[in-house]
Amino acid sequence: MGPLIAILLLGFLVFVHEAGHFLVARWSGVRILRFSLGFGPKIFGWKRGETEYCVSWIPLGGYVKMAGEQRAEQRQQPWEYLSKPIGTRAMIVFAGPLVNYLTAILSLWVVFMVGYPELLPIVGQVAKDMPAQTAGLQEGDRIRAIGGRPIRTWEEMTELIHAAPGRAVTFQISREGTVRDIEITPKLKGLTDPFGRQQRVGLIGISPSGAFESRRVGPVAAFGRTIEQQNEWLAQTMFALWSLVTGKLSMRESMTGPIGILYLTSEAASMGLAPLLSLMSLFSLSLALFNLFPIPILDGGHLFFLALEKLRGTPVSLNVQERAAQVSFVLLMTLVLVICVNDVNRFGLVDKVLGWFK
Repeated sequence: MGPLIAILLLGFLVFVHEAGHFLVARWSGVRILRFSLGFGPKIFGWKRGETEYCVSWIPLGGYVKMAGEQRAEQRQQPWEYLSKPIGTRAMIVFAGPLVNYLTAILSLWVVFMVGYPELLPIVGQVAKDMPAQTAGLQEGDRIRAIGGRPIRTWEEMTELIHAAPGRAVTFQISREGTVRDIEITPKLKGLTDPFGRQQRVGLIGISPSGAFESRRVGPVAAFGRTIEQQNEWLAQTMFALWSLVTGKLSMRESMTGPIGILYLTSEAASMGLAPLLSLMSLFSLSLALFNLFPIPILDGGHLFFLALEKLRGTPVSLNVQERAAQVSFVLLMTLVLVICVNDVNRFGLVDKVLGWFK
């Protein structure tokens, strides 16, 4: 069921994005000619009123076709898109990314309320010739406190260990029903984080057991955690993009496409509702941000042309906009193809598919 759930989730994110355009356009008095999930020839569809609803063969997005989009010289009909003021058109365009952002917030808010998994500070493996082994830490030990500070999650523990290289720290652990104190001195180690930044941190040589615990918070606290997490994801995404542009981060390791998204979603679906909704929130936020890039075929490109129209007092030539959209479409599809090939190699999908037939 994993791949099917992944396809439905991606279809839902595309649907809510296009629904944002659709609803604001309708509220603005613009006639909708077609609402499509996917591009290219349609698989099936139906017509209701003046609008055709359909599902098309290329599942890489969708579109809302509005009356009067192509008639830059004639703005006589009040229900046409180009007859509307620049501000109204900008709201129609911006509505898609906005709905994706709101979807990201809502889904993560639900995660924090229904219970999100936290990795427990229980030792899995102990590395040889590292401070943890020297101090006598064993598999199954649960770390209760470090330096007198109570520890609830593996993340909290990691932050304290990283911040104490070369400094002796008292670890309170529980083992087989008994509590004891062990003194460990984290070893100074240079690491490169996923964004290509060099860091000098303390390490003791342990890995997690993989044990999780579900934690719930109330609606108000969940909203605060949601905004905090969304801001952190946005900051990380923007920094990753900058690192990608400056060459500090490899595209091969930092970008994923439709195949990778399907694979990751399938894995999250097998883990339960909370991981699936959390991943959905991240994808929806990424979709909102990506669509605001000033690329002609994306919403950000349309907003860019509208901004130019506002500054110049006249719209950019329809021919220029169409040519720019055609070039950006080819470049974008080429990028998607390269990323898909990379995803197949990175996740070892060829070997997994071949394994099904053995």
